[in-house]
Amino acid sequence: MRTRLYQAVAFAAVLSASATASSPVLSADLPPPALPPVYEQPLPPENVFEGWYLGGTIGGATVSYDFSQSNGSIDSNGVLGGAIGGWSWQSGPVVIGIEGDILGADINGSRHFNAGANLASPDINTMADLRLRAGYAITPRVLVFGTFGGAWANADLPITGPGGSGGSADFFGWSAGGGAEVALNPKWSARFDYQFTDFDSETVKYPGGPVTYDPDASTYRGSLIYRF
Repeated sequence: MRTRLYQAVAFAAVLSASATASSPVLSADLPPPALPPVYEQPLPPENVFEGWYLGGTIGGATVSYDFSQSNGSIDSNGVLGGAIGGWSWQSGPVVIGIEGDILGADINGSRHFNAGANLASPDINTMADLRLRAGYAITPRVLVFGTFGGAWANADLPITGPGGSGGSADFFGWSAGGGAEVALNPKWSARFDYQFTDFDSETVKYPGGPVTYDPDASTYRGSLIYRF
């Protein structure tokens, strides 16, 4: 009886040692535990503001005329819209370029003078700019910029009443402003900008005598840009 007990204990010890020895082998055969997936963030586009571009622009404007006949001014306001285009070079966050636009407009106002006998009604119907642009990309997709250049506008300048008639003039001057542009993707961007324009004065001859106009303009515009 005691012999059988010794045999059983010895057999159990052999089985335990065998299981311990085989455990590393079994563990090596098992696949490693799954790790959570790693998602790579897409890299931002480089020099997204570089190259040729063309777009549409629309906005509002106010124009104030110094007016020689009333010792005052004529205030006008209205809308404008048209095409904008240009070219930019980018190095890191720095952007430099040139751009221009051609705009149709309806910016009108009026003022009585000569004790109410006459009415001046200036109306700017076309504007254009050609200017330099310099900017800094505060993020890879957001550009802040300033502009400076020359500007032109054509205006109808009728005066009704004694000595009045139809009239028109071309105004030339300088323009400065700034704004921000956001790249929606590598091809499309949206922008908002403000421009101030100081036009030179022009004198128009009417049957009742010459009248001088000296306009300053402020424009506020939103644009959608396509980059080639």
